[in-house]
Formats: sequence, C-alpha cells, structure tokens
Amino acid sequence: MLAQALTAVAMTRVALWAVPLALVRRSVRWLLSAEHPLARRRRCPQDQVIRAVASAGKHCPVGSTCLATALVGQALLERHGYRAQLRLGARRKPDGAFTAHAWLEQNGRVILGGPAAVVDSYTRFPEMEHLIR
Repeated sequence: MLAQALTAVAMTRVALWAVPLALVRRSVRWLLSAEHPLARRRRCPQDQVIRAVASAGKHCPVGSTCLATALVGQALLERHGYRAQLRLGARRKPDGAFTAHAWLEQNGRVILGGPAAVVDSYTRFPEMEHLIR
C-alpha cells in the first residue's frame, strides 16, 4: 500500500506542475483504478489507506503538496470502497501572504490533510468536485 501511495503521490506532484487539475485528477483516478473498487476481501481498512497516503506525502522524493496527497488519498480510498470529499480552502498568513490548502473529509470530519483546527483556519471554497471531474 505504501509503495503504491508513494509512487502515485510522486507522479501526481510532477503532473501538477504542468497539467491542468482536471486532467491530473482523472489520470490519478485511472492510474489507481478508483472507478473499480476492490473485492471486499482484498480491501484494506480505511485507516491503513490514510496512514499510507499521509506517510507517502511526507516522504515523497520529489516533495509533495497537500493537493497531490488529497487527490491520491481520495482515489485510493475509493479503490478500497470508501468515499471522501475533496475540500479546498484559502487564507492569508499573518504577513499577508495568500496560502491554499487541500484536504479530505468524510461526513464533515477531516480524515486527511491536517487536524480540524488547522483546516478550520481556511475559508472553504464551494464544493467544486463536479468542476474537476
């Protein structure tokens, strides 16, 4: 699981440098076969998938971003039979700089992308998944 997540995060990170988000998202979903969930007996527990993706994001040799990690996390979770919503938000840092963040939620609870206290400091964008399908 970790090797698959690490490879996917690295490829996604590189793709995000040069390819539009919608195309990257479709490619990640295709690469990880998100549209074809595994048989129940072959699925990993949700927390194991999340740990693998979070670890891959932290140890990616090309560096990672929250967006790359969230895209891979969403696709791998779907592959293993779990649903998660991609969320995006933005805020201004104390120095006035703009920063954005991506994370995954399930039933309104943050499951990947940081503790809720951090995520809550961002102004959430309206749900846009239908725009980047």
